[in-house]
Amino acid sequence: MQLGKIIGQVVSTRKEGKVQGLKILVARYLDEHLQETGKTAACVDTVQAGVGDVVLLCSSSSARMTAMTQGVCTDNAVVGIVDTVSSGSKILYQKSDNR
Repeated sequence: MQLGKIIGQVVSTRKEGKVQGLKILVARYLDEHLQETGKTAACVDTVQAGVGDVVLLCSSSSARMTAMTQGVCTDNAVVGIVDTVSSGSKILYQKSDNR
């Protein structure tokens, strides 16, 4: 799993069978210091994340192991919305109410 930040949404007029009805978000990967990297991915949303949320991302075959993504042709899934990230006693990230 990796951490990412939702930066947008993909809108499409047609989707393959099992992808229909699933929201696809654009996530920018975060490094170990929670800084945005240049890498982005389109991800199936399984947790109703929104723009600005810091999220947990799964990739490869693990992305197809959620109840919503079994049998779906995806390599990336948003599987959690992060509330807090800490290292030792230091809080690196704390979700605010206004995202």
